Amino acid sequence: MIQKAKELLLNPWFQLCLTVLLVTTSELFLKRGAVEAPRLPAGVNWTGVSGLASANVWYGILFVIASFISWLYVLRFIPLTIAYPLSNFVHVLIPLSSWFFLDEIISTRRWCGIALVLIGVLIVAKPVARMEEKL
Repeated sequence: MIQKAKELLLNPWFQLCLTVLLVTTSELFLKRGAVEAPRLPAGVNWTGVSGLASANVWYGILFVIASFISWLYVLRFIPLTIAYPLSNFVHVLIPLSSWFFLDEIISTRRWCGIALVLIGVLIVAKPVARMEEKL
């Protein structure tokens, strides 16, 4: 059982999916933290430094670090020309997560954009799936 879990965790394709989920989660925490951050005087408020007072921002930072570590692992095993386009699935998950968890509105134009990104990721993923079958 432990060996199977270790194999899964060391699978670069699993790590790629994990990276996407970690980035999505980090953005949700950062957004919540930024919204709840105290307002500073106008001269320094633009820096966003007040967000550091929010625990959600710190959770977001931890998820960013975790995604960075996972991404570095992915890059050891998967060519960047494949990994990077597949990581763009973040552009699908973040709007959907924002809609679901933050009650943000997704316009018709944005839904169309999400569909186009999804189609693009699937176009890139299809040859990768064929390549994996041969291995």
